[in-house]
Amino acid sequence: MGAGLRRILLGLAGLLMAFAAFVNATVAVPHLREDLLEIHVRPTLVSAILLGLHLGTFLMAGFALLVLAAAAQRQGASALRLPLLMVALMYTVFGVFAFVWSGSRHTLGYVVMGVMVGVACLLREV
Repeated sequence: MGAGLRRILLGLAGLLMAFAAFVNATVAVPHLREDLLEIHVRPTLVSAILLGLHLGTFLMAGFALLVLAAAAQRQGASALRLPLLMVALMYTVFGVFAFVWSGSRHTLGYVVMGVMVGVACLLREV
């Protein structure tokens, strides 16, 4: 049961992470770009900000692919345990930080993703 539950948690977390990356790329970044241009931020600054935002989107997608790859593995998933725990920690800590900083309940989704990955990593093989 542990391996099956692990795969389910990793699969769900990976899908949520991929969805968050998609929303970031298609909604958040374009919206922020429009706002920056509307308030006449220097083009070089807009470019630098967008580069950072796009990097974040690529990293989110990469983490989602790592988690989904682990969910798809039947054997050898324990080799990915340490990298997955790092992803879990980063998502959880970022979610808590973002919630404290912004007060937005939406940021708790990152905590949920991180906790799902972390729990999946801590499940024992049966």
